[in-house]
Amino acid sequence: MKASEIKEKMSKISKDDISSFFQKNWKYFAAVILFIVLAVVMIKFSSGNKDKDNGLSTEQSTEAESFQVDAVPEINTLMQNYYNAYAAGDLATLQTYATPVSANEQALITMMSQYVESYQNIKCYTKSGLEADSYLVCVTLDLKFVGVDTAAPGMEFFYVKKNEQGALYIDNLYSSFNRHNKEQPTDSNVESLISNFQTQDDLIALNVEVQADYEKALASDENLSNMVNVTIADAYNAWATAIAQAQQQPATEEPATEETPTEPETPAEPETPAEPEVTAETVYTLDKVNIRQEPNESGALLGTVEKGTALTRTGTTEDGWSSIDYNGTPAYVKSDYVSTEAPAQEPAADTSGIAEGTKITLTNTVNIRSSMSETASKVGVAYAGDSVTVQMSYAEGWTKVTWKDKEGYVKTEFLK
Repeated sequence: MKASEIKEKMSKISKDDISSFFQKNWKYFAAVILFIVLAVVMIKFSSGNKDKDNGLSTEQSTEAESFQVDAVPEINTLMQNYYNAYAAGDLATLQTYATPVSANEQALITMMSQYVESYQNIKCYTKSGLEADSYLVCVTLDLKFVGVDTAAPGMEFFYVKKNEQGALYIDNLYSSFNRHNKEQPTDSNVESLISNFQTQDDLIALNVEVQADYEKALASDENLSNMVNVTIADAYNAWATAIAQAQQQPATEEPATEETPTEPETPAEPETPAEPEVTAETVYTLDKVNIRQEPNESGALLGTVEKGTALTRTGTTEDGWSSIDYNGTPAYVKSDYVSTEAPAQEPAADTSGIAEGTKITLTNTVNIRSSMSETASKVGVAYAGDSVTVQMSYAEGWTKVTWKDKEGYVKTEFLK
C-alpha cells in the first residue's frame, strides 16, 4: 500500500475509532492468534512521567523518534530464534529468549504450534525503550499454517532489553498475552510508554498496511480463512475452556463453631475412599479414526490410525469417548469407532481356484451374493451368456467376481 493511500485511509478513521475497535477485538488479538493483527492501537493515556536522561515526557520522546527498520541485527536474530522455537512448540528454548512465560501462555504456545509451520519474512521496527539499551519493537511477519498455501501477514509488539550478561532478551511481562490477562505485575512507567507508542501515527500507518495485506490474504485463500476463523478459533475455545476450568476454585466450607466438649472425644478415623480400579482392555478401530488430546471434536489432533488398529482403552466418558494410551500419552477416540471384538481375518485365497482376472461366460443362471453364504443377500441374478471377471477364489468354495460393474460372490463350482 502506498503512503498516499495510507494517509487517505487514515484521514477517514479517527484514533478514537481505532482504539474502540482495538478494545472490542483485543481478546482475540491477544489470545486467539497472537501474531495476526486485527488492530494494534490502545487508548492514549496521559502521562506525566519524565525521561530521566533528557527531561522529556515518554510521550514526547517516542513521538519525536522515527522507526529504525532492521537497524539492530541482534534484535532480528533474537526474534527469528524466538519464532522458530514458538513454531516448534519448544518451550525450553523459547524461554531462553523470552521470560517470564506463564503456565497458561505456555499452554497456548503448545496449542498454536500444532497448526503453525513457520514464521517468515520477519522485519523489526524499533524505537528506544525506557531504560538504556532497551527497545520498543514492532515485528511484522508472514505466518505459514500447516497445510495452507497462503501465509497470513501479521504484526506483534515486544519490549526488549539487556540481561545481566549484556545479551538482549524479550521482557515477556509486556507481551500481548500478559498485558491483556494481567497474570503478572508490570511497571506503570513502561506501560505508559508502550501505550503512547501504540497510538503514534507511524505505528498506526504500519498497522493499516499489515491489516490490508491480512484481509487480502484471507480473501484470496479459502483454506487460510477456514484455518483462522474455524480451526484456530475452535482450538482456542477448547484451550480457554480448559484454562477456565482449571482456575475454578472449590467452594470453601463454613468453619465449624467451636464448642467445649464436656468430655474429650477421640475423633473417628476418616475412611479412605477406595480408588476406582482402572481396567485396561484392548479395543480395535472399526474405521480410520482420529486420536485427540481431549474428549471432544475440538481437541488437538494427535494423529490418526487405520481400521483394525489395536488400542489400549483405560476408560470411557459419559458423552461417548474412550480414553486410550497412545504412544505413552493419554488420548481419546470416539467410542462409536472402536470395538472389543477383533476384526475378522480376510479369508485365505484358494491357490487351486480360478486365476485373478479370468473372464468367464456363464453357461447357467447363478445368484451373485453380497458375501460367501447361500443365505447372504443377493447383489443380482446373472443369466447364461452373461460375463463375469474373477477377482479372487477362496478355499471356502466361493469366488469373488465383478459383474455389470457390481461386486459379489458366486459358488466356484458354477464357474467351472
